[in-house]
Amino acid sequence: MRFTPTLRLGDVLVVLEGPARMLWEEHVPGLETRHWTPRELWPDEEQHAEVREHLDRRRPLLVLLDEARCRVPMLREEWRAAPCRLLRDQAGGGTEDPGDDDVVEVGLPFLDWLPEADRERAARFLVESDAELARTPLAFLPPLMTEEQRDGTPLNPRFARRLLPHALTADRLAAAVEHLFAEAPRSCAAAAGPAR
Repeated sequence: MRFTPTLRLGDVLVVLEGPARMLWEEHVPGLETRHWTPRELWPDEEQHAEVREHLDRRRPLLVLLDEARCRVPMLREEWRAAPCRLLRDQAGGGTEDPGDDDVVEVGLPFLDWLPEADRERAARFLVESDAELARTPLAFLPPLMTEEQRDGTPLNPRFARRLLPHALTADRLAAAVEHLFAEAPRSCAAAAGPAR
């Protein structure tokens, strides 16, 4: 079984930033025992080239940031079994054992697969959406909060947060994606969030 943090909806590439980028490999040492090992982070070199080509061809990219700040919990034995490169990259440059806890939490690099300008935009969006979430009850917010489009803001990639992931079914996400990347942008409170 192969998992990926990406979803294609027509011509739109949707990426889940955060723990979904940690790719795991299943090992079955015995008939009754199964173990999962962190294998690598998405994207690998080939996948990164595909994303760059997607953006270079001006194809739409939506990055969902609702779990972008989350750390990846894993058992100590899973952490120890991870490839050295993965450990070195995520453990701050070393492969030291992270203490005596049975569960290790690994931080992931924030949008390291996008250019710096896009990472800065995404970070601003997270701060702004945190402020909106702090002052507005969740019941008054849409299931998908998107980055506010300002003069000079590139239309691609777009950044969003799923506030109620289970309420945003695949069909609803597909409709939101279609709306977000329509050739003639329209105003929609359900996709863009409350008016200010």
